[in-house]
Parts: sequence; structure tokens; C-alpha cells
Amino acid sequence: MPVTEIEERVARLEGRMDEHSRFFESISVKLTLLEDKGDRNKEDLEKRIDGIRNDLEKKIDGVRDDLEKKIDTLRREMYTNFRWIVGIQLTTWITVLLAILFK
Repeated sequence: MPVTEIEERVARLEGRMDEHSRFFESISVKLTLLEDKGDRNKEDLEKRIDGIRNDLEKKIDGVRDDLEKKIDTLRREMYTNFRWIVGIQLTTWITVLLAILFK
């Protein structure tokens, strides 16, 4: 094999190696950009999730406060109704007892 033919082959191999090297470098750059984009998307998603979580917590707290107020109102109404019932029963018993005693 002549030396020039070997040199041509080596030069061609070196050229291909350079092409492969550039190709892998471009893949590396693209992967780095993709990782950065994924990190940014993850951070944006975490911010959105935190915002939604805060909104939901506020809504839940509001509903809880409303529910507590309604329960307190119902409790007061039940207590008032209970007092009326007890008062009416006592009055009825006293009336019945007095009717029996004065008969």
C-alpha cells in the first residue's frame, strides 16, 4: 500500500472523527438545553401547584368558617327550642298537678 493512500485514508478517518465529535458535541449541547428547559418547567409547575394549593387552602378555610357559623347558629336555635319545650312541659305538668290537687 502506498503511503499516499494510507495518508488519504487517515485523513478521511480524521475528518469523520471530527464530524462525529461535532455531532456528539451538538447532542451534548441539545441535552443540556433540554435539561435546563425541564428544570424551568419543573419550577414553573411547582409555582403553579403552590399557587393552586394556597387558593384551595383559602377556599377550604372560608368554607370551614361558614360551616362553623352555621353550626353555631343551629346550636343556638336548638338550645332555644329546647328551653321552650322544657318550659311548656313544666307548665303542663304544673297545670295537671294543680288540676289533680284541686279537683
